[in-house]
Amino acid sequence: MNLKIFIAITFLILLGFTGYLERSNIKNTPNSKSIAKVVQSASTTLPSLKLQALLDSVVAQKSPGAVMYISTPQGKWIGASGVSDLQSKLPMKTTDGFSVASMSKTFVSVVVLKLAEEKKLNLDRAIASYLPPEISPHIANSSKITVRQLLNHTSGVAEYLETEAFKKATAFKSRQEPWTATEAIKYIYDAQPEAPPGTKFAYTDTNYILLELIVEKTTGGTLAQAIRSRILKPLGLKYTFTELREPIIGNVATGYGDRNKDGKLDSYANVNDGNGLGDGGLVSNAEDLAKFAKALFAKKTLLSPQMMKQLLTFTDNEGYGYGLGVERFPTPFGESFGHTGTAYGFVTLMAYLPNKDTTVIVLLNDQDVDIKSIMKKAVELVNSR
Repeated sequence: MNLKIFIAITFLILLGFTGYLERSNIKNTPNSKSIAKVVQSASTTLPSLKLQALLDSVVAQKSPGAVMYISTPQGKWIGASGVSDLQSKLPMKTTDGFSVASMSKTFVSVVVLKLAEEKKLNLDRAIASYLPPEISPHIANSSKITVRQLLNHTSGVAEYLETEAFKKATAFKSRQEPWTATEAIKYIYDAQPEAPPGTKFAYTDTNYILLELIVEKTTGGTLAQAIRSRILKPLGLKYTFTELREPIIGNVATGYGDRNKDGKLDSYANVNDGNGLGDGGLVSNAEDLAKFAKALFAKKTLLSPQMMKQLLTFTDNEGYGYGLGVERFPTPFGESFGHTGTAYGFVTLMAYLPNKDTTVIVLLNDQDVDIKSIMKKAVELVNSR
C-alpha cells in the first residue's frame, strides 16, 4: 500500500476515535436541551455526572438555561444545560455570556482600590472631593460620606432604583438610549438619607452609581475604559464587556423573569432597567469570571497586600458580611468570598472558598432562582468523595 495513503487512512481513523471520545463526555439525559463539556486534568476526581445532574435539575424546574464552573486542586469542570433563548431554542453553551448584574460591583471596587494604590484618591476622604461639582451639592451628606462607605454600603444614601420616577422612566427607555450615571443619580437629588454615614449597612445600588461618577472624574475616561485597562486587558478576559457601552462579544443569553408578576417567564431582551451602569453593567462568561476570581482571591495578583486587606474587611449585618464590593457567605466547608447578582433576567454567583482553594461560578438566565443553594450543593458534591 502506498505510504501516503496508509498515513491518510490512519489519520482519519484516529480523528473519528477522538471525536467519539469528545462526544462521550456529553451526558445523555432525558432532557434533550442538556449539553455538557467536561474539562479535566489527568488526575481529576470531580464527580462530573453528579454535577451535570445538578445543573440539569435546575433547568428541569422550568429555568431556561444554566452554566456552572467549578475548580478544585483535583481538577476543573464546566457544564451547560438548557437553552440560551426560549424563542430560538438555541442550546446553552459553556462559552455563552450573561449579564452578571451586581457581580460587576467587585470589578468596580477593584478599579477604585487600584486608583487608591495610584494615589489618585483616598478611601477615607469625602466624596465631595471627587464628584463633579454640579452633582455633589445635590447628594445628602456628600461632605461627610467617604469613598469607603460607598464601597461597603454604609453611606446611608437613598436608593435610586426604588423611586417611582425611575421605574416609570425605564418603561420608555430603549436599549438604543443607554442610561448614564449623571441621568440615574438625578433620581435621588436632594433626597433624604436613609441613615447617617457610617452608622448602618444598607445595600444600595446608588453607591456604585456615585462610584462610577468618581472613577470617571478621576480618570478622565469612562468606567468601561477603566475596567478594561486595569482588569480585563491585564487578565486577558476576552469575553467580558460593559453592556450597551462596548461591542457585544460572542453569544449572549437572553434573560428571563416574572416581570409581569403573573407566574410566567418574560423576556428582558428589550428592557433597559439601567443596563451598563456602574451598579451592574458587565456581561461575562464562566471562564472569564473564574479567571478574575482566581486572580483576585487565590493568586492575589490584582491588588497589593494592603488593598487586599481593605477589600476583605467586612461589615456584619445579621450574619451577612460585606467588604469593599465583596460578599462573604457561608458554605458547608467554611466561608467564601465573591458576589452574587440578580437583574435584567439573570442571576449569577462567583465564589472562592479559601479553605478548599475552590472556585465556583453559577450563571442562570432566570432571575427567580436561589443560586446560593446551587453553589452549596456543588461544593458538597466535590467534597463528598
